[in-house]
Amino acid sequence: MRAPDLAIVAALSSAGTFTGAARLLGVAHTTVSRNLRDLEAHYGARLADRRDDGVVLTPEGERLLETARRIEAELASLERDITGHDYRLTGHVKLTTVDILAWIYMPTLARFRQRHPEIELAIETGTELRNLSRREAEVALRATNTPDDHHFGRRLGALEFYPYVQTARAADGALPWIEYGNRDCSQPATRWLRRHHPSARPQASVPTPLMMLRAVEMGLGAGLLPSAVADGSPGLVRLSDDMAFSIDIWLLAPMELRHTARIKALFEVFQERNREG
Repeated sequence: MRAPDLAIVAALSSAGTFTGAARLLGVAHTTVSRNLRDLEAHYGARLADRRDDGVVLTPEGERLLETARRIEAELASLERDITGHDYRLTGHVKLTTVDILAWIYMPTLARFRQRHPEIELAIETGTELRNLSRREAEVALRATNTPDDHHFGRRLGALEFYPYVQTARAADGALPWIEYGNRDCSQPATRWLRRHHPSARPQASVPTPLMMLRAVEMGLGAGLLPSAVADGSPGLVRLSDDMAFSIDIWLLAPMELRHTARIKALFEVFQERNREG
């Protein structure tokens, strides 16, 4: 029994519906349904009855949940005995992200450090994100519309991209365009440019939105930028108020770390930021 398997069964038991279980886990309801089918195929037994008003665990499902919870409790007790860190607000958190999200959420990360000075925070940014499943990092702050189903997560918002240009170049008749390199935003940006400016031929490329911001500010050309950073630049102007595309922002952690005190504390600070707007 893996921790994600227990989480699916426990969430269904608590919520009573696929939608409610998905909300508890921070995943899509189709993911919960698919994972339950996989579990039932693995054990060769029906674990839940689907009804018009929700989902109810079968006796086999209840037995699996009871046994899994006992095993989880024993393993958690063993881990606490060995490490002594899981339920103390001390230790180390390694967060992997990209430069634009580190830039936007640095005030939130600073609040976390001020509130929990005994937790060491390591922030890693780069074009290649660390792998959570292999424990190359414990938390990921990612811009993606397809978060990994096997991770615990919370959607924080979205990066909304609009076309911007340096104010001094807004009246130029034939603006040069800047494109993205091989990043998550490169494909939707390319599709938008082909649809709205089919004759444009980008004359420069940058790897990340933060580099795009600097390039547009310096007059290299027009480009698609997240409004969260571009609207704060006095030297830029939007070419259109119609959003080009958006990418969701997710805070993710391995499912088995979701109850660890230092990880919970980090999630709580991000949730506070969302409530405050």
